[in-house]
Amino acid sequence: MASQELLNKLNDALNREVSTFLRYMLQGASIKGAEWEPVRQMYLAEVADEVGHAQYLASKIVMLGGTPSLNPDLTPPPTDVKTMLQNDIAEEQTDVAGYTKLAELAEAEGLVDLKMTMEDQAADEAGHAELMLRLLG
Repeated sequence: MASQELLNKLNDALNREVSTFLRYMLQGASIKGAEWEPVRQMYLAEVADEVGHAQYLASKIVMLGGTPSLNPDLTPPPTDVKTMLQNDIAEEQTDVAGYTKLAELAEAEGLVDLKMTMEDQAADEAGHAELMLRLLG
């Protein structure tokens, strides 16, 4: 069993991941023009990665004695590609901080596997932000 704080933060991360893959799916579908094709492809490729994060989080919540709950952010994404990238860089940086905090909580509760996975997910999100920065120019 995990603390309620850890379970709450895992549910927060789950909702951020679900919100992200929905946003990326819509953004990837809406981008037009040859100049933005690499950005479109990046968003479409990242959908599966974000779904994988969400699946892991939902399963881990259950394994730790909690119940996954969904309340994703359904705010329509921007239509301007540069704004998409800028917003998503900030979101990815927020996710890095969130996963870093989750790693600390997991370590404090003796959940080594969760700690390591949260550190890996923080690194993955940092890589997404770096790729977006590169695509932004």
